[in-house]
Amino acid sequence: MRGLTAIRVLVAVGWMMASAAPARAHCGDDCADPLPLQLWPASAELAADGVLSFYAGFGRADAALEFFTLRVLDGQGEEVAGSFELYEEFSTFVWRPAQPWTAGATYTVMTYVDTAAWASAVYGAAPGACVTYERENAVTIAAEPLPPPAAPPLAVTSTHVIETKDRLADLVCCDGAYPRLEQVQGHCPASDPERVEYADGSCTHLRTHGQLDVAYEVEHSMLPALAAGNFAHRLLGPDDQAYTGKLAGLRAPGCLRFESLDLARGEVFVDERCHGDGLADQLGPLELDPSDMLAGQCEGPAYVCEGQMSWDPDSCKTWPDGEDYMGVAPEDSPPGEPAEEPGAPEAAGAGTGCSAHERPGLLALVVLVGLARRRRA
Repeated sequence: MRGLTAIRVLVAVGWMMASAAPARAHCGDDCADPLPLQLWPASAELAADGVLSFYAGFGRADAALEFFTLRVLDGQGEEVAGSFELYEEFSTFVWRPAQPWTAGATYTVMTYVDTAAWASAVYGAAPGACVTYERENAVTIAAEPLPPPAAPPLAVTSTHVIETKDRLADLVCCDGAYPRLEQVQGHCPASDPERVEYADGSCTHLRTHGQLDVAYEVEHSMLPALAAGNFAHRLLGPDDQAYTGKLAGLRAPGCLRFESLDLARGEVFVDERCHGDGLADQLGPLELDPSDMLAGQCEGPAYVCEGQMSWDPDSCKTWPDGEDYMGVAPEDSPPGEPAEEPGAPEAAGAGTGCSAHERPGLLALVVLVGLARRRRA
């Protein structure tokens, strides 16, 4: 098994009974990617030579096994012996019975993830930060074995998009506009998007960004039913960096590697394709000429400034000639501080302002619309 780590661990005999309290929606400090509260078999029907497989979340299979308990019971309620095999590169582990499955039989698969202990070990979460419970699934064994090993059929699509991004370095402004990044508050502050805000003047974009979104999908309808649940997959980028899913965003032409693991037999099938060769000049940063937009909006000179979260009026240069520009910070908005209380209403007749939301858009539309003028109370 090339590039794979395979280990066998005996199934634990003991079983931890969980609280009947309902599971919480989030456990741990990473609300953008919380620890799993449950794990269950990927398929409710297995081939006679199939295995139980569990996807533990990107890069978490090894850690999950430490906090995972599994019991497999036959039709008489007797526990079935077996062992685990770990495929960390595919974020998956499987369980294989010590003796062949009984064709036509239905087994009870009982799983439990001690997410509370996991969150405590990883995040230092307090006891009771999350509550998990035992899950029960029925799995039926078919009479037929798996079909011969073969690569699953793939549908690969690509979409070219041009985006504007909320990046201070992408803006040019005038007339006292000093943009800053404001977080769009939601249920998960760590992953909430940011938008550009400013109190006075006008801004527009110096550039947009081209990207090729390449999506890989396994065509399950073309697979034998018993083989559909017998694969795990991963997508690798040009630098062999694994993506978290099956979608890659390329900002330059490059080759992708899609790997499919036959879980029961450990064989890996590889599909390598190159993308974006005809779009080299439409990917990555795409420079715009905002001269006409600025001429129609600005009374004073245009300028660009430095700054991570907000523009520093003391570190500005005129655009496009690059001469030092002595900006003046708005009296009611020192650098890095909001110009108003959060949630304050806009003044009557105010414009829609500089809001460079990260969104797909046509290049022509970006040039014509730009970023409108914002006036705040």
